[in-house]
Amino acid sequence: MFVWAKIPSKYKTGFELSDDVLYNSNVFITPGGIFGDSGDKYVRVSLCAPVEKFEEQFGSGLKPGS
Repeated sequence: MFVWAKIPSKYKTGFELSDDVLYNSNVFITPGGIFGDSGDKYVRVSLCAPVEKFEEQFGSGLKPGS
């Protein structure tokens, strides 16, 4: 599952935000700019865990494939 998010205005590009998160939190998020110029102000977050882990955090409203 992927989530696209607009970057905060203090960052010029998703690359800048991605680097900040990686170096300060040890979490990799994909800068949207690798998908083309239209993605420069976005990042893509991959949610890579079993559905049960998401349900533990967010409740049972999540369904596979939704």
